Amino acid sequence: MAKRDPSLALPEPRETYAFERSCGLTPTEACRRAAGEKAVNNGAPTKWERSPRVQARIRYLRTLGQTDEMLAAKRERIAERLELAAFGNIFDFCTIAAKQPEIDWSKVKSSPYGVIVAGFKFDRETGLLTDFDRDNALQALAQLRDMHGFKSVNKTALTDPTGQQAAQPFVVKIVQFSDVQPPRGNAPA
Repeated sequence: MAKRDPSLALPEPRETYAFERSCGLTPTEACRRAAGEKAVNNGAPTKWERSPRVQARIRYLRTLGQTDEMLAAKRERIAERLELAAFGNIFDFCTIAAKQPEIDWSKVKSSPYGVIVAGFKFDRETGLLTDFDRDNALQALAQLRDMHGFKSVNKTALTDPTGQQAAQPFVVKIVQFSDVQPPRGNAPA
């Protein structure tokens, strides 16, 4: 059996899976983007990771380097992740009972907001979850601001003091020291 040329696209959804993997996503997330949650639950990521054709396609896409399409896709993934951290609300999965929040972790796990939970703290003796840390929303907002250029200056053209017209250019005359004539008259000898 002849080997298939890795520069040829795979049938969908494997092509999307290979592209997402070449952009650095995990097998589970790449499968979720390519074929949905049902495919993840049916073991597609494991099957596709074991496929020599899919692996050859991932390697080929990675050898292309940073194409405009890949850079745009990576930028989009970063923005998505930062937006989850910036705007995600863990209280969407929480009920307040007896003035104490109870989080439904199965809902958190199945939602896209599960990635914003950065760490867990468990009680040593009972093994119950007592606290968790989430990604810092303010840092995510600052990174999004910088990424989209909201921090940059709005005006870069030089203008006159009124700000309405372009600045008038002026020339500075450069005088060399050898061109300067000594003063005449009472000059010391």
